[in-house]
Amino acid sequence: MVEDINAFELLKEEMTTEEIHLKVNAIHRLKTVVLSIGNEDTNKKLLPYLETLIEKEDDEVLFAIAEELGSLWELNPIKTAFLPLLESLAKMDETVVREQAAKSLTTISEQLSDAEMQNVFAPLVIRLAQGEWFTGRVSSCHLFYPAYSRSNAQKEKLRKKFIELCQEDTPMIRRACAAKLGPFCTMLEKSHVLQEILPIFRQLSQDEQDTIRVLCLESLIHIAAHLSKEENQVHTLGILLAAGEDKSWKVRLAFAKNFAKFAESFGKDITDGNLIQTFTLLLTDNEAEVKNAAIMSLSQCLKNLSSPKICDFILPTLTNSYADAQVSFKAGTATALCEMAALIGKDYTMTKVMPILMELLKDDNADVRLNVTSGLIKICAVVGPDILTSNFVSQITQMTKDAQWRVKMSVFEFIGDLSISLGKDAFVKNLESVFMAYLTNTAASVREMGITKSRDLCATFKSDWIMTSYLPKVIENFNIEKQGYNYRMCSLMSLQTALPYMGKDLISEKIVPVFVKAAGDKIPNVQFCVSRIIAQSKQ
Repeated sequence: MVEDINAFELLKEEMTTEEIHLKVNAIHRLKTVVLSIGNEDTNKKLLPYLETLIEKEDDEVLFAIAEELGSLWELNPIKTAFLPLLESLAKMDETVVREQAAKSLTTISEQLSDAEMQNVFAPLVIRLAQGEWFTGRVSSCHLFYPAYSRSNAQKEKLRKKFIELCQEDTPMIRRACAAKLGPFCTMLEKSHVLQEILPIFRQLSQDEQDTIRVLCLESLIHIAAHLSKEENQVHTLGILLAAGEDKSWKVRLAFAKNFAKFAESFGKDITDGNLIQTFTLLLTDNEAEVKNAAIMSLSQCLKNLSSPKICDFILPTLTNSYADAQVSFKAGTATALCEMAALIGKDYTMTKVMPILMELLKDDNADVRLNVTSGLIKICAVVGPDILTSNFVSQITQMTKDAQWRVKMSVFEFIGDLSISLGKDAFVKNLESVFMAYLTNTAASVREMGITKSRDLCATFKSDWIMTSYLPKVIENFNIEKQGYNYRMCSLMSLQTALPYMGKDLISEKIVPVFVKAAGDKIPNVQFCVSRIIAQSKQ
């Protein structure tokens, strides 16, 4: 018992210091104290003592208490013992303290029995919602969601109280309601959502404060997912369309950011028939941040748009707006255009999409060029060999010399993938000389990518191409006088990729002489490289 008393007394002594960080550290050792003094003394001594700290301690200490109470319940069979203390913390002035208290209350609520939820937790939520100070009412908004489903007879009272809070004069309370209204709706029976919640939701969505309208829009994601597509068309479509044309750029931004989620909830018919016009306007919004969010959402929502609407609305808008846009908008445009190729078909891709992509390939910003090269293989899947126009090949050739190594690496990766897709004849005729330039590229990562793709090409095109085209060029590069040893190592590793597809006689005739020469190279790195290749080949 001495040790038990000492653990609690030591905590009290530590809490007398004026150093806040020492007090916080002491609170974070509460689990040790509980284990030491047992559940009975925890309920009779420790919790009342912590209650006395609430009125006098700093916010950092109160936050630590709220945090620890969220895990101490694991040690106590009486879970409800911690609720009064957390209820007090949920009324504090400091926002982070209240939010942590609400978080801990939510955690504990998951462990309560149905009877405890109905008789203890639900009344706690209602008391907070009826509190004199707005702080408690704000905290209560976080707790309706966990409280409702198992509150049985208290459900009606909880719904009515939440609706009352939605109509409060205090903006902070309405803001908290708007933030939690969506998750709360998912717990309600659909009839209550349609008859009781949606009318108040419409009112909140027209609130004079744009932050509340933004939060309503985010809650609408949950509500729309909870309702059927038909119910959404009748009850929530108008709210969403109004948000897309809101006078506040923050609301339009929220609409643009979450458009893909709305498209998923509302379905292809409504998205294609009603939402696409409003969304298209955001691609030309006066606020750059809204435009950027819209273009980033476009790729994710394409599956819910029809080909005619993409061609009639999206493509003309992008054609007219990308040139003078910010870098992020151009990069997003590149990604979206590559994604939509499969939906709009070969003709539109060649006539409408490719001209824009060719211009973006020349953009000054590396990220824009990189986004284009990363998506070109998707274009190829749609248009096939027709992508290999002289202008396209010329531009790709130029990009293998790009100032940014990331772009060059992406180009060589694309050439390798494109060549496998189009076949040996198209590769040899149009891209082989461009691709083999990786052997002498100054960037190590580009040479490594070339070696990786060479392995794929050798596996696809086999010995005929290896003997007639690949080996001669690689060996020629190895034998170039007065070049850096890194390039000789690149040639050796390139030769290694061909070995599995060559017979012993050909290896002896073509490869061994090169390896012998490399073994006598004056640079140790080259010697090590060829030794490693030989050892790996034997395995």
